[in-house]
Amino acid sequence: MTNNKKSNRRKRAAITAILLLLALLIGWDRCTEKEEPKSDAGTSATTNIAEKHNDKEPHKPQPSVIRQKTKRNRRQKVTEEPVIIQKTVEKQPEEEIECMPSEQPVNTKPQPEPKKDEQHVVEAEEPAEVFAPSKHRFAIGVRAGVGYSSITSLGGMTESYNVRPQFTLKEKGSVVFRGGIYGTWRYGMIGAELGVDYLRLSGSTEKHTATTDLTEKMSVGCDALAPQLMFRFYPYDGFYMSAGAMVVLPFHTSVGYETSRTGTIYRQQDELAAKHLKETVSSNVQFAPALKIGYTDKNTGLEAAVEYDYGATDLLHTNKNEYEYTERCNNSHYIGVNIGYTIDLNKKVQNKKD
Repeated sequence: MTNNKKSNRRKRAAITAILLLLALLIGWDRCTEKEEPKSDAGTSATTNIAEKHNDKEPHKPQPSVIRQKTKRNRRQKVTEEPVIIQKTVEKQPEEEIECMPSEQPVNTKPQPEPKKDEQHVVEAEEPAEVFAPSKHRFAIGVRAGVGYSSITSLGGMTESYNVRPQFTLKEKGSVVFRGGIYGTWRYGMIGAELGVDYLRLSGSTEKHTATTDLTEKMSVGCDALAPQLMFRFYPYDGFYMSAGAMVVLPFHTSVGYETSRTGTIYRQQDELAAKHLKETVSSNVQFAPALKIGYTDKNTGLEAAVEYDYGATDLLHTNKNEYEYTERCNNSHYIGVNIGYTIDLNKKVQNKKD
């Protein structure tokens, strides 16, 4: 029994020694073997993994570890690692470029067209030109102003100039009032204006005779209604230029006459001369072209304009008389400033609909 136990121990020790020797040989062989290059399958797998994690982590090359038996080979491994790292870093942009198409998928589905209602809403929100509205606009208003008026050739009515004059004659105008109502129409950059104004045209003369030291003053005035039609052009928002004409319809004519002589007799003579002038002078219908420049504020409705009117036809007519008064062509001039207030009719119609 004792011998059998000893033989079994010897067998176990021998088997254990053999196994240890095999393990040492296998470990030595693995340490001395060089690492084989990665296969194509491994490379493609690594590329796919890099594509998946490209957004999270940057591409980090993994240099291969070369194991050598001697210290000389190990030193060569250290010098070769930077070269391998550099090569892998240089290949990095190509790998990233290859990965880009997969990261940004292209949507090939056709997008639905917007509905017609949405198209109308977008078109309504587009701002139109302020100074060129695309619809008809109407407004009515009132205006008033002052101006300077004059009548030409008043001195020629009382003087014939046949003999060399011994006097000096001055013709003057006067400040007059004007006011009325009007309506406007506008479409785009064009428009029109129709109105009726009360207008007074007047003028005066002052004659001074050197031989008798006598000063004579005569004044003539016409109160009239003046229908007017003007065509407007709007080069800018609110600013307009207009041209047209008006017809002066006089309904009252006043004539005044006075001298520098004093005394009852001279005063009676002056009153008689004024009476003769009133019987002789009458007013005519006059045609007057007109020009105007103005500005309208659409927010407040206020309007300001400067206007010039020229009476092209004869305003005063001299009847046949026994007082040596002669017929002359009496034109007129008027220039003034008007201030008006307009009411937009389009806004009122829209408010009623609402």
